[in-house]
Amino acid sequence: MIQKLPPDVVNQIAAGEVVERPSSVVKELLENSLDAGAQRIRIEVRAGGAEAIIVGDDGDGFLPEDLPLAFASHATSKLATVRDLDHIASLGFRGEALASIGAVSRARIQSRRHGAREGWQVVCDGGAEQPPQPCGCPEGTRIEVRDLFFNVPARRRFLKSASAERARIQELVAELSLARLDVDFTLVADDREVLRLPRGETLAQRFRRCFPGDLEQNLIPVSRTFPGLQVEGVLGEPDLARRDSKLELMFVNGRLARESSAFHAVRQAYREYLMGGRFPIYVLHLSLPPDQVDVNVHPRKAEVRFVESRRIAGCMYETARAALQGRLGLGSTAAGVVVGEDMPRARSGFPTLPSTLFGEFQVAGPATPAPASVTPLPTNPTPPAPESAPTPALARDRAAPSVQRPNPFTKVSGRYLQVMDLYLLLEGPDGLLVVDQHALHERVVYEALRAQHRARAVQVQRLLVPAVVEVSPSEMAWFQSVREALAEEGLLVDVFGPTSIAVHGMPTVLARLDPKRLVRSLVVDDDSVGAAPLREHIADRFHSMACRSAVMSGDRLSDAEIQALLAAAATLEHPHNCPHGRPTVLTFTTPELERYFRRRC
Repeated sequence: MIQKLPPDVVNQIAAGEVVERPSSVVKELLENSLDAGAQRIRIEVRAGGAEAIIVGDDGDGFLPEDLPLAFASHATSKLATVRDLDHIASLGFRGEALASIGAVSRARIQSRRHGAREGWQVVCDGGAEQPPQPCGCPEGTRIEVRDLFFNVPARRRFLKSASAERARIQELVAELSLARLDVDFTLVADDREVLRLPRGETLAQRFRRCFPGDLEQNLIPVSRTFPGLQVEGVLGEPDLARRDSKLELMFVNGRLARESSAFHAVRQAYREYLMGGRFPIYVLHLSLPPDQVDVNVHPRKAEVRFVESRRIAGCMYETARAALQGRLGLGSTAAGVVVGEDMPRARSGFPTLPSTLFGEFQVAGPATPAPASVTPLPTNPTPPAPESAPTPALARDRAAPSVQRPNPFTKVSGRYLQVMDLYLLLEGPDGLLVVDQHALHERVVYEALRAQHRARAVQVQRLLVPAVVEVSPSEMAWFQSVREALAEEGLLVDVFGPTSIAVHGMPTVLARLDPKRLVRSLVVDDDSVGAAPLREHIADRFHSMACRSAVMSGDRLSDAEIQALLAAAATLEHPHNCPHGRPTVLTFTTPELERYFRRRC
């Protein structure tokens, strides 16, 4: 009953994994050209690649005796033994790409070695390969792929429009070109040149050419060296954040790939500056020994795994965080409410950032209690603990010394007005302050959480009636293994039955938060996660906790609560925006108000 599948069936099955759409073909052919040492690559497509894809390069080319194996499955020159899988330095290595492409198209390879008198070609029509023949062609390799999926009509029907497929190919070529600035790329679609990328450009120049927009003065260069790891590239300032993650580009040893912990680390570095649902843009090149990365974990080689993923994620976070904090401000210095071109502008809550903004997730010295608390809001907000001076490596990464903007709440008169149960109007020494009470309270709760977390002195509020939370068996095992660590973080839980736990206490600053929701935000369905990773996991959740436990729009505050909130805000090092990046306060100076009311010209 069990039979060995014929080669043509095997290749079509493999093609289903490797060749999803025309851009998949372009990716495989481009990687082969780069592995061959090409300095110039020309890509031509017709009808979005469904009709024809032609990739020509000036690389080393095929040996005539190798052409009979060009379309053979699992035939490659890039590895020979199992041991070679631990030291892969090339982009391709499986020997499946050309076999898969030839199985679902009419393909032809023309190749001529440097210095050879003649070239050779081989043709594969839907998996049927013809013997190699001599031909005339320039030095290098030219591969034609025509009538893609002609023998797989179901797959061809699901291709998108020609313009959509062409756009994806253009994006792919642009992305891959960012890894090889020493290579000249040209993309021609339907006899029209749509992308021309000359070699010798800087990464920032090529990035702007590939993805035009407001990138001219908003890219931050980064270059950091860690033991066994080199990180280089450019980061986009937070003002360039997008609604999608298409421009989060990471290259590992020249390979465009994703690694979840590294991506998460960079996003965490940006998290202080971005609103929810926005994604940063960046291009980062990671260089590390080949034996420290596993590239053979995804059918299309789109993902990799690091041997030391936690250490590398920490390096990525530190690199991005240091670069962002080292800037002399974020975005436009004149952001805010604009009444007209000839009218003054309100100053927004985005200051010139200090070098110690938000601090680190390490344990710091004991924090000093704040002089006031918000009652019955989360009580005893604590200012951030003092932080140590930046390391020499961190200092070198900064473009210039940071300048901190003064705290506007230290000099308010004490007179205020709550408007729409959301905004507070305050009289400052130089004008009128408009405060978003929800955003400001988020910052107060967030800083109190961070300070207590660093000082290992979380204040706990006992619940009169324990909150019972249903959990799965794996979640129950995890809670039992980290119960003591959770208690150190202020969350007191106990087993309440075979499938439930009881919450007896929680951090005081999260008193407004539903205990069940708090547990669900922290739960990790992995019994291998111990105390130290748990503390980092809790630190990662501070943003959402602070938001959900803060006063909301429509919450009417008493005079005592407003005074306590302002007193707590006066102790903060950075009260100008909430953890999500939204401003907490806008300032209208006295001269600006006088101009609004035509009291001065």
